[in-house]
Amino acid sequence: MAVYRYTAIDKAGNSVMGNLEAENEHVLYNILKERGLLLQKAGTEKKYFKRRKKVKPEDLIEFSHQMAFITESGLPLIHGLSDIQKSIKEPVFTTTLEAVIHDLSAGDSLSQSLSRYPQVFSPSYVAVINAGESSGSLPESFRDVAHYLEWVLNLKKQIKQALTYPFIVIVLITIAMIIFITYVIPKLVKFILELNRPIPLPTKILIYFNEFFLNWWPFLLGFFIVVVLSSIIGMRFEKIRFLWDKHKLNIPKIGELFRDLALVRFVNYLRILYRAGIQIHQSFAILREVVGNRFYQQKIDRIRELIMEGESLADSIEKVGGFPPLIERSLRVGETTGALESTLEQLGSFLDRQINSNVKKITTLLEPLLLIFIGLILIFIILSVIWPIYGILGEIG
Repeated sequence: MAVYRYTAIDKAGNSVMGNLEAENEHVLYNILKERGLLLQKAGTEKKYFKRRKKVKPEDLIEFSHQMAFITESGLPLIHGLSDIQKSIKEPVFTTTLEAVIHDLSAGDSLSQSLSRYPQVFSPSYVAVINAGESSGSLPESFRDVAHYLEWVLNLKKQIKQALTYPFIVIVLITIAMIIFITYVIPKLVKFILELNRPIPLPTKILIYFNEFFLNWWPFLLGFFIVVVLSSIIGMRFEKIRFLWDKHKLNIPKIGELFRDLALVRFVNYLRILYRAGIQIHQSFAILREVVGNRFYQQKIDRIRELIMEGESLADSIEKVGGFPPLIERSLRVGETTGALESTLEQLGSFLDRQINSNVKKITTLLEPLLLIFIGLILIFIILSVIWPIYGILGEIG
């Protein structure tokens, strides 16, 4: 489907402009007609859409909190959405809310209106809102997804902050090494060779390495670019993405973090869906897009099949495998005692703490490794350059 930038006329004769996703112009015409708009002209805006299609998580979180307040206060949805739209500066979000208001005016439910714009409101988001509409608990549904989105955002910030220092150190070391190899070493090597003295082994290694880098750097750069581009393109293929998602779980230390990140999303969103009143087998159809890991998506699909065949949640997880015993045992207890929601909440808190602990362990491990790496580089420089020069100058003196 393409995204069209259209101009239309409403019932009052006013000109209306916006962006809308549709299969073709005929479908676009019918959608606008349902909203009481008469299409005047339209053109595809594919590049525009790809560049701006995502709404900032902060904006969606704020929107969800505002909707919780509006639905709880009894303010008419259309009026409330109009007020929210006026306060938003993001063009894509503004245009989307404008379209949602038109859909509501045409008689659609809120969840139906939101579901038309998956680039902003994901299917998992809409599913919770739909359940909230059915059960009359929209404020709680909006509040739950807002808290979940806040948790996801804070988790990403925490991991990013933890990895910032090692990343900066690695970049600075790389830049320093490039400068050293390109400008400093050639001059020092030339000085050593001009003295016509025996060259120690570390210095020979440094000379060979320096010559190799200077002669082959275009090839090395090209190889690096090819590897990066191949990785990016390869990740677009489901089979390769599945294999990466599966095998990265086995990486020491980091694999455990990847696993817990998938499981904590699974547990927290399952609690939200269960609290919203969505049946377990329907929840698993939604959960597959939340976990963010193709390997666990396959597991979730199989669990859903077993549940639909009459198996319990805990038995299904046990048969499928790939989940820690703690999760299987806890869910079994929660199902047996009728306290599944509180069990999921406790599991979510436990996994969240475990993620925080693993992030700290990884950063704690990286820092001494980086120091050791820097120390080895300094020792090699001393043995290959500074020490020979010092020895030669001592002989001359």
